[in-house]
Amino acid sequence: MEYSASFASEGWFQQEIEYVLKALQKGSSRDEIRQNVLNGNPFLLRSELTIGKRFQMVYRRAMTLYPILSDYYFQGHNHDQKALLLYSFLKSYRYAYENFYELIVYRYQHNNGTLQNSNMNFYMEEKEQQSEKIANWNVTTKRKINSILLLFYRESGMIELVDGEYKVFPLHVSQALKQFAEEQDPLLKAMITLEVGV
Repeated sequence: MEYSASFASEGWFQQEIEYVLKALQKGSSRDEIRQNVLNGNPFLLRSELTIGKRFQMVYRRAMTLYPILSDYYFQGHNHDQKALLLYSFLKSYRYAYENFYELIVYRYQHNNGTLQNSNMNFYMEEKEQQSEKIANWNVTTKRKINSILLLFYRESGMIELVDGEYKVFPLHVSQALKQFAEEQDPLLKAMITLEVGV
């Protein structure tokens, strides 16, 4: 997976992902879903161009959950859904995936499980040294990317602002999803335990 700054325009998009997952479960093809989204505008966007862009992002993330994890999504509780929305994001973007493992898991296992905005900036600077593509992202894009990452970590319940810094927490999910993660999905397991290779 290549580094891409396209997730600078990502969002939580829960309703949109649910729409696509339901359509997939009914047997609709990608083209059919796209056409229905363009014609009916269930995403409530103003132009066909923005609808198309949103669909691309949402469909990509939905496909990380379909078919197996979509059942856990619809049958699970709110915590399961939040965990799987974060999962879909981490699975879709290399920078986000690496940020989770190299920064969030690390901060949980060290540094008293705390995270500050400056840690996000230092991490970005480290990645710039490793990738020319990341080094070429403009300042606004870098700021947006850090903001989007923090949004996903907050929305999922992985971080919480306490006394001016973020406290990092493993995700709480149902026993069914936890068991699936332990048996079949290392990333999901890492999100639930904030440990690697255990």
